[in-house]
Amino acid sequence: MALFALMDADTATRILRIQLDQNASSTIDTIFNSQKLYFEAHHSTVVDFNAGYKPSYNECFKLSNFDESIELIDAITRSTAIPIWDPSTIDAIHIKALFVRTASPQNSDLIAIQTFNKKQILDISKSFIMQLVSSPNTFSEARSIGFSLDDKLVAIIDGSDIYFRSFFKLRSIFNMKNYFEEATDQEVDDFAMHSAFEIPQGFSLATVADTVIRTKVTLINQSNTLNNQSIQTLKSAAQKINFPLTTNFVGGIEKIVMPQEKKDIKALLDFLDEDIFTSEITQTVFKSNSKRIYS
Repeated sequence: MALFALMDADTATRILRIQLDQNASSTIDTIFNSQKLYFEAHHSTVVDFNAGYKPSYNECFKLSNFDESIELIDAITRSTAIPIWDPSTIDAIHIKALFVRTASPQNSDLIAIQTFNKKQILDISKSFIMQLVSSPNTFSEARSIGFSLDDKLVAIIDGSDIYFRSFFKLRSIFNMKNYFEEATDQEVDDFAMHSAFEIPQGFSLATVADTVIRTKVTLINQSNTLNNQSIQTLKSAAQKINFPLTTNFVGGIEKIVMPQEKKDIKALLDFLDEDIFTSEITQTVFKSNSKRIYS
């Protein structure tokens, strides 16, 4: 089985082939096929990708028309034409992912992908080994490198479709801006400056914005909640679920007071993204950690 490395943007050649001997090739084949079967068996329920939804253990996301798959399919189709990786020329730190064509009698364009990070690089250049042919108990300096495989797949590509569980991990490999992008510093601060909010002088939301806050800002912007819903509507919704929405009149206009502590900011964003809701059966107030439209 041919093993390929997907390189980062600092490498001129996007995909390289890792040359393997027969035993290594057989082991790679076994490992990747086993991980593919595990992924398919344990995450068999497929849901369309939604950035606001966290899949359950038995679920995986699907994205169709995934353009990034084209060059990977090209590599597995003409594997012998792909340049061989030379670690002495291109450092292993430039590898973003490892992938193979995996066994499937029905589909020859099935690809299994693992992420790759620095911890998987086995650099033994500062190690010493005992030579088989040398003076007894004499150690020599090691001069080679190696790498280990991850223990699970991050994604499976099936033609133009890709199946995965973690958008964050997938984003470390592919450019996913066409599918979802967290808010930038400018977008985060622009959000806080929305006319619906009252913010103190010198306040910068970007200063405390982590991945959760940036994701929420994007989702709220996409839903257009602040433009489509009045302050009165938001206050009424907050009262129904006992959410402490604080407002203040500024120049005769009622505005939402933006909290300054991170945990309170996140709570407000949860509310605006409709992640706090009341159960219709028990009237219990819940916080959702993910959601997608029910159909």
